[in-house]
Amino acid sequence: MRGLRRNIRLLALILSVMFGALAVYFVYSVSFYGGRWFASAYNPRLAAQKQRVVAGDLADRTGTLLARTATDGARTYPPTVSVRQAVSHVVGDNGGVVANGAETFLAEYLLGFKSSALERVYALFTDGPSRGDDVRLTIDADLCEYAAKQLRGKHGGAIVVLNYKTGEILCSTSYPDFDPRDINATMNSGRDNGAFVNRATQGQYPPGSAFKIVTTASALENMPEMLGRTFHCTGQMVVQHSTITEAAQQVHGTLSIKKAFANSCNTAYGALALELGYAKLARTSSAFGFGDNFLFKEIVVYNSQYPTNNQNRDDLAWSGVGQGRVLTTPLHMALIAGAIANDGVMMEPKLMLSATTTQGTSRSLSPIRAHKRVASSEVAGEIKEYMIECVRSGTGTGARIRNLTVAGKTGSAEHSDDKSIPTHAWFVGFIDSDKHPLAIAVVVERGGSGGGVAAPIAQKVLARAVEKGY
Repeated sequence: MRGLRRNIRLLALILSVMFGALAVYFVYSVSFYGGRWFASAYNPRLAAQKQRVVAGDLADRTGTLLARTATDGARTYPPTVSVRQAVSHVVGDNGGVVANGAETFLAEYLLGFKSSALERVYALFTDGPSRGDDVRLTIDADLCEYAAKQLRGKHGGAIVVLNYKTGEILCSTSYPDFDPRDINATMNSGRDNGAFVNRATQGQYPPGSAFKIVTTASALENMPEMLGRTFHCTGQMVVQHSTITEAAQQVHGTLSIKKAFANSCNTAYGALALELGYAKLARTSSAFGFGDNFLFKEIVVYNSQYPTNNQNRDDLAWSGVGQGRVLTTPLHMALIAGAIANDGVMMEPKLMLSATTTQGTSRSLSPIRAHKRVASSEVAGEIKEYMIECVRSGTGTGARIRNLTVAGKTGSAEHSDDKSIPTHAWFVGFIDSDKHPLAIAVVVERGGSGGGVAAPIAQKVLARAVEKGY
């Protein structure tokens, strides 16, 4: 009998622990995923609220209207088609065709779910239907339009510009795009070109040599002698079943880690990855956000990937040059570049500048805050110098801006086994300036050379942002 009682108590204890764990997980899920569940286009509460509440205006940081509700109840967008297309993925659409656009992800504000009990009582004594908050985004529509023009005629791509001190996203544009005023035309075109995919936050690309920022950080953190090391590049390196080669059959000869970075020497970085080993490189990748479940408050960003299983020596060597199974989004790469500029601290990206109630008061928003420290200030400072050298005299010279110090890293990312398809062209970097704290990521699908294609685009967009005072 005593044994039976003991077993019952043990079973009760196990059940209590299980229920407790379930309760903790429920609270965690609601806290971190609740906003994403709420903003789903399939949430019946959103559809019901749209029948009762006039959605608030959506504007950019300068006050340019990006979406508003007309007198007939329809949602309207900017009169200029190029502006509508440039911000189409950030703004989204009223029907939720675009996943996580501001129209749905910020519906809590736009449709009045954030209204207090006092505000709802006040609304009862006003004429007309209730109205949601007016929201200003951090983006500049004019800058987005200018950036979008740089991608016209390309296979696809994305450009992101952010303030690396505050995390505010100043520009985010994705191509192919669509016209929210005539969304059915794109849906019924019969051509699946991914026009509704926001490549800035959802596009998972191999980063190519842009990932050498992470490999360099790992080497500096784990190899104290790295600053005095030299590498000898013969143009190729045989691993096990594959051979790492240099772009355009270059042979770099003997070079330091700084020159290997600036000239984007693949064999040096393949060798570094093998010497570091999987555990160390994976640990640094994790510190930079690879494998993280990004749960930002104001924007949804797909997770970046660094291979964590079934990694042989070929996988390891290729991962050091950002190839193989390494995948990332343009926004994440902009955050990484910004973290190097910001002494190793990655800021949380912000998309909301303000929310104003119908009474004209400002809604309290999440504050500017750091997301994580990705590297020590010493390591970040060293990599900053390498990135400056890359633009000054290396593969990134196309990004130079007169009278400003631009730092960056190019990438030409292979995405086919037989190299029959042109590489994706990358440039990630920043302006080293307290007055213009701008970080950028550019990816051009099948663009070819990162230095020849992506870097000049970055130069134009950064120069335009500086002209606008950012």
